[in-house]
Amino acid sequence: MSYVKWVLRTLWFPVYYSAEVIKTSAQVLGDVLTPGSSSAPAFVEVPTRCRTDFETTMLANMISLTPGTITVAVGEERPAVLWVHGLYVDDRASFRAGIDRMEDRLLAATRPREGAPSRTSEKDETAGGER
Repeated sequence: MSYVKWVLRTLWFPVYYSAEVIKTSAQVLGDVLTPGSSSAPAFVEVPTRCRTDFETTMLANMISLTPGTITVAVGEERPAVLWVHGLYVDDRASFRAGIDRMEDRLLAATRPREGAPSRTSEKDETAGGER
């Protein structure tokens, strides 16, 4: 049964990511075509749950390919920490939450057996470290 779930998660992943690219493209396009600017640029540190270089690279590239965001730096340790520049960061916590959702989908597709680990157990393991 878990194999079927993994196949479904993997097939759903490109649909999810395409919708994210379309949504953020529309946001950037709307900002470009209207007078003034609604941008609120910021650098945000984003802890990840990526265990491998492949997962970290995929997440960093997905962020950079999404309009309005770019991965600026990647930490050496595991799990990796990403430094991301966002063009529309009204609230750092909600910006991080969007990247966390993207990471959840990626890990669910790249980890056939366990999928994405829960965030609550991760916080317990890091002795209450805030994300």
